[in-house]
Formats: sequence, C-alpha cells, structure tokens
Amino acid sequence: MDLSVVIVSYKTRDLLNKCLESLVEGEEPIGFEVIVIDNNSQDGTVEMMRQKFPQFKLIINSNNRGFARACNQGIMASRGKYLFFLNPDTEVGCNTYNLIIAFMESHLRIGVAGCYLYYPGGKIQTSFYKFTSILNHLGRALLLYTILPKIRLTTPFFRDYCMEDEAIERVCGGAMVVRREAIEDVGFFDESFFLYYEDEDLCYRMRQKGWKIAPIPGTRIIHHHDQSGKINIRKAIFSSYKNQFLFYKKYNPHYKVLIFRVIQLVGVAIRSFFWFFKTITGENQEVAKQKLVAYLSILLSDFSYRRSLIK
Repeated sequence: MDLSVVIVSYKTRDLLNKCLESLVEGEEPIGFEVIVIDNNSQDGTVEMMRQKFPQFKLIINSNNRGFARACNQGIMASRGKYLFFLNPDTEVGCNTYNLIIAFMESHLRIGVAGCYLYYPGGKIQTSFYKFTSILNHLGRALLLYTILPKIRLTTPFFRDYCMEDEAIERVCGGAMVVRREAIEDVGFFDESFFLYYEDEDLCYRMRQKGWKIAPIPGTRIIHHHDQSGKINIRKAIFSSYKNQFLFYKKYNPHYKVLIFRVIQLVGVAIRSFFWFFKTITGENQEVAKQKLVAYLSILLSDFSYRRSLIK
C-alpha cells in the first residue's frame, strides 16, 4: 500500500462529501486507501459515508476526541507507506497522488511534506511556516507584520510564514504528507494538543531527529479554511492560543516562556478592546461577542490554561 489518506471529520458533512468526491474523481492507478475518523459529528456524516462511500474505512468515535488523537487512530488503522493527512474542508486536484508518491520516493530524508493550498477563488493560501518564536510571535501579537510590510530589514524577523526561497520549518496540517518510517521514529501526534499546533509539534520533533520538511511541487489543494473552527468560534480561538502557548512552553526555558506569555497577553488585550467595541458598533455583534468571550477567557486563564469562561 503506497498511500493512506487520513481525514478527521467534525460536523462538516457537506464539505467532507465534496472532499471524498474529489478523491474518487482523482483516483489514479496507485495503491491507496481512505480512512475517515468521525468525532461524534451527529450531523449525518456517518449515514452519508455508509451510503455514498462504503469503500472507505470509517472509524466512529462516541465523543469528540480532538484532532491529534483521531489522527493517531487513523495511523494505527492505516497500512500505507505514506500518510496523507487531509482536512475535510479540502478538495484534491488531479494527479495529486502521483506527485506525492514521486516526490517522497525521490527524497528519502524528508519526513514531512506539505501540499500547496488555494482558496476556492484560486488565490494561494499560506501553506508553509517558520517555527513559533518570540520574534514572530511579537510580530503577530502586535500586528507588526502588517504595520511594517515594506521594511525589508525588519519584516522577515516578525512574520511566521515562509517565502518560496526560504527553508521551510513546518507545513500546514490541512494537507500534510508524513513518511511512516519517520513518524514511527519520532512518535505519533502529541494528544495533549486537542486542536491546533499538533502539526507544528510533529514537524519540530522531525527536525530534532534529523528529518527534513519540504513542499511538494505542483500540488494544488482547494482549502475552504477552518470550517470546523467556525462551528464554535470561542473554543477555536481559545484552543489556538492555548496550544500555541503549550507548544512554546514544551521546548523552551522558563524565562523565554514568561516573555512569550507576556507578549501573548498584550496581543490578546488589544484584540479584547477591539472586539468589545465591535459588540457595540459592529454589524455582526453575535460573532463579536463570541470572540470577546474567547479573548477574555485567555486573559483570565491561569498559566496552564486550565481556567476558562468557555464551557
């Protein structure tokens, strides 16, 4: 078996349907399997899978186990030499499988490779990043990457994404290919990351073990972008900041973690003020309220993010 496609689904039935249809339409003469792990969607996903895609393997969880844990279930159920982790809000372009296999077969020290992601309208998305650091975190928290876009000497320090001519440190987990040999070497996804930053953590451990990270030329994946996150905006924002902090804390000394936390809280305070005014003056006040609650939860949380306003 050459390739195992692993998809974690949570309340994205219609998008998952399009994703699986694109896999069927783009089927090519190589050995591949598709494994869908449903995190208790309760939106008809299971019924749709059984009716329309009985040829694919379906794992049904009785509760939402999170992205990392569900991916690990997919790994254990898979047989492929390469694991293709794919978000349910994606559509795979033609010839993708052949491009993946050819690239991985010709680059034996690459442990993780990323596909190029595009918005539905055709605009390319940011797909490749640097590891989280104090500088690029400062740039994002204080919006320096937008305030200083044309200052060539400073902007590279503050942005977290990679340009095409730069060495790639991590890839977006929305369309990520992992060599089985490599993930067995470094270990599966860290299940303490419920949602977000589990992909960065895996890439970081790959680099520590000497595996390389790279983009796969010619690939084209349509990505509708963070549709699961829109189901519960508050939890999505809180999980993103929590896991960003826990990732940085995992690999850095305490004094750097304290600096990182202060920067994070300053950035969150700025966003809290912004969304507070949006709740009063904005058009979509309900969304603004959800985001305000999320940012206030981050401000009020303890150092390990155990306390939250969000239930």
